[in-house]
Amino acid sequence: MKYMGHKGRIVSAISDQIEELVSEAHALADPFCGSGIVAWTLAERFDLPVLAGDLQSFAAARAASVVERNAPVEDVTFVDRWFQRAERIIADTIESRRIPETPNAEIAGKYKIARASVERTREYLDRTLSDILRNSGHKWPITLAYAGYYFSVQQALTFDALRATLPKKKAERTVALSALIGAASRCSGSPGHTAQPLGISEGSLPHLLEAWNRSVFNAVREEVSKIAPRHAKVEGETSVGSWEMLCDRLAPGDVVFCDPPYSDVQYSRFYHVLETLSRGSVIDVSGTGRNPPFAERPESEFSRKSKALAEAEKLLQHAADRELRLVITFPISRQSNGLAAQTFSKKASKYFGRIQSQEVTSTFSSLGGNGSNGRRPARVAKVERIICCYDG
Repeated sequence: MKYMGHKGRIVSAISDQIEELVSEAHALADPFCGSGIVAWTLAERFDLPVLAGDLQSFAAARAASVVERNAPVEDVTFVDRWFQRAERIIADTIESRRIPETPNAEIAGKYKIARASVERTREYLDRTLSDILRNSGHKWPITLAYAGYYFSVQQALTFDALRATLPKKKAERTVALSALIGAASRCSGSPGHTAQPLGISEGSLPHLLEAWNRSVFNAVREEVSKIAPRHAKVEGETSVGSWEMLCDRLAPGDVVFCDPPYSDVQYSRFYHVLETLSRGSVIDVSGTGRNPPFAERPESEFSRKSKALAEAEKLLQHAADRELRLVITFPISRQSNGLAAQTFSKKASKYFGRIQSQEVTSTFSSLGGNGSNGRRPARVAKVERIICCYDG
């Protein structure tokens, strides 16, 4: 899954550091769980419940698919039944309607024809399909907000129908929703994340059409096959909310992994498509990014340059006051929110008796680069520091 500062490459180093600190812990926490990869790994490795949280519901949903299960989902035949329910809703809603076909990748070289096809699709959505969907008796948030941009009409309808027909059983439902979010990230016609869709210029259109022709059903099935076997040793919990709310639930000696935002742009700008899918509610959108209103976008003080330093110190002091042990990851170079790994190390010395650190190389998103023009690669290498803060 595409996520800023994804910890997949260094998750083993993180969990090794945490292992040195868990002797007195009753629980582990990941209050900035993001892609969910660290929460998943901790839940699989340690005989302790993991409490994972984030300001964005899609991140909590990703974490829940492993953290909240202590056994694998071995029978994945629910996927076929789920797909059939979704297909019936789509068929019932657009029966006898002539939905524009998705332009195939073969016409990408015929720029004028391909562009005209995309424009006709958008016109049909605005003038005809949107009214049909709003009066259908079902919610179609992805189609109404993002079809013709991030997704083809067929992809968007499929995502909405799958979201509306999620399995009822808890274990299957958490796996299914997580898989759906992962598939949306994989199928999205956008550079890097979902801050804005690929355009329909001559250079961008072939990439957009390639994304539009990805199979949602195949992507979801592949995601399920990866998630279903994974599970926690001890069933944990997930929540949507601030780091402070989650840390207040912990006891002295518990270990908290923190990977706070490093950008001065709110992360909700980059993941609103996934958030809309997770929530399953119709939204109004505007601008080139098809963004929801600001009131519906979660915001972190870490992504306000004027407040990030104070928020970092607040996190450190709050953990020290509650006698928690912290493991923090952050790039060593100064980031756009004004913070660097040294910021945390220096501030932590005021609140903790022992500070240890390890440097590791990771890859970060370039916030929109796709590497196709040779000027701005999609991901760039950065050195991060794993900082352990504790007493005794």
